[in-house]
Amino acid sequence: MKIWISKNSEVPVREQIVTQITLGITSGDLPIGSRLPSTQEIARRSRIHANTVSNAYQNLASDGWIEFRTGSGFYVREPLVRENKDLSKLDSLITEMFTSAQKHGISIGEVRARLRKFVEPRSSGLILIESDEDFRQILLSELRDLFEVDIKGIAFEEFANSIGEYKGNLVAMSDEEEKINSILTADQHCLYIRSSSIPAALSGKIPPSSDEIVAIASGWQKFLALSKTILLAANIDPESLMLRSTKDDDWQKGLGSAAMIVCDTLTAKCLGDLPNVRAFPLISEDSLHEISLLT
Repeated sequence: MKIWISKNSEVPVREQIVTQITLGITSGDLPIGSRLPSTQEIARRSRIHANTVSNAYQNLASDGWIEFRTGSGFYVREPLVRENKDLSKLDSLITEMFTSAQKHGISIGEVRARLRKFVEPRSSGLILIESDEDFRQILLSELRDLFEVDIKGIAFEEFANSIGEYKGNLVAMSDEEEKINSILTADQHCLYIRSSSIPAALSGKIPPSSDEIVAIASGWQKFLALSKTILLAANIDPESLMLRSTKDDDWQKGLGSAAMIVCDTLTAKCLGDLPNVRAFPLISEDSLHEISLLT
């Protein structure tokens, strides 16, 4: 995964590094176990101070995204799991099954979905667990556009307070796995989905002319911030960026003059058939396939 650094950006270099690596992990561009470039390598390649890279890595490690292995470097870490010695034999059998399935070209997601068909009552609906309401509404919109089933969205706090009431097809973003797994009951399972890769989605879509306007529109503040960071790191002139929050009354003002409007899929529905809209789906294609196996 390539890390883009813009030293002329208003976004601090450390934040650019943290944002891009976090997105790489959640989108699957950086799989679990991947070794990150050394601090010296990024510093030399991007001509920045090694301490800046080191501080970014320390922040990522503190937040549980990566881990340091003595003498080897930083790696994308696996989610913490609680050990249960009484289940060691079962764990071995499950590991063998997953290993065998992968040798036959069957993905882990397909195995998980197939297992649920045997151990869970068939459910025609989905329950999306996500505490950020703005983010949740975008995810719900994407899911409802693709799946003709009942789909409910709830905050983690609501789920935790009434956990026994929720059975069947639970879904949540992959970065919530450790938190949600810590409270699930023995008969509950959650499918953890990944986000799409923002750098891949924007690749080749950036206007070539430096005087063209690029707009970013969304009701989710983090989408605005992340997209801005990626575009600035790709050397888009800050003066060429136009940010619009759909929560503002006049948010569509001036968008027609933009060469490209980067937005989430929910916002895209409000923009009609404008030819310059670049709607960015937040759920990866692989995760959508896994969800389809549940419904």
